[in-house]
Amino acid sequence: MPELPEVETMVRGLRPVLEGATVRGTEVIDPFLLRDTTAEAIDLAFAGAPISEVRRRGKWVLVLSKRGPVLVIEPRMTGGFRIVEHDRPDHIRFRFLIDRPPGGVSFCDTRRLGRIRLFPDFGTASAKIAESLAEDALEIDCGLLSSRLSRTGRPIKPALMDQKIVAGIGNIYADEILYEARVHPERPASKLKKKDFEAIHAAIGRVLKVAIEAEGSSFDVDYRTVMGGEGGFLAINAMYGHEGEPCPACGTPVKKVRIAGLANRPTHYCPVCQKAPGQKSGRVIPKPK
Repeated sequence: MPELPEVETMVRGLRPVLEGATVRGTEVIDPFLLRDTTAEAIDLAFAGAPISEVRRRGKWVLVLSKRGPVLVIEPRMTGGFRIVEHDRPDHIRFRFLIDRPPGGVSFCDTRRLGRIRLFPDFGTASAKIAESLAEDALEIDCGLLSSRLSRTGRPIKPALMDQKIVAGIGNIYADEILYEARVHPERPASKLKKKDFEAIHAAIGRVLKVAIEAEGSSFDVDYRTVMGGEGGFLAINAMYGHEGEPCPACGTPVKKVRIAGLANRPTHYCPVCQKAPGQKSGRVIPKPK
């Protein structure tokens, strides 16, 4: 957390404020977050120049200066942006000072897990990012995704969350995607059939687009939109956080389990709609609309 929908929500909130704004200066409040750069280098790169674009790559935010340099910010578990006053100013780690209201944009991070890197240009930034991130979950084609997943014997859920297979999917949305695709989270990825991969690929697009429209998921105080609001996806989703509640499709209670490869993060699924490895096919359950 935050995952692709939360970061896309951040970027959409930042664009009207940052794009075209001239940077008056930058403030690094917490140098701990910096990697391979300094506060002085960031200020030199951005101060006095307009911001040309704000982009998202997987779960990362890219801020491009018209002068050329690119700041890459990884929110990771507890990071996010605010264009309104934060109720915990001690959590502000970095700020852009700009020549238009509200005068500044803050990057906040409760647990100081985020990372900030400076690159001389977009090409260099893209090449470095590609070392850590695969194609974006909203852009990867079905054939490439299927090819990568079919080469691993890991359970499909942790494979789907591997950022070097596909970028942007985390725990909450992996549960929802696999439910939509009617694939059990513990099925080995290499054992899935073409129809399973096609269902997963289609579900990725559907689930992430709905989550973006809902402005992401807020299950604790760490994720808020740039205006300080909560994301609404967990009010409309089917699996995550619904242990013991009836599956929307068949009424079977949703199960919550721990599976290998997920560092104790919980997994939610329907034991009827999502056939377990080795389980015989049951009745066909229609996908939710």
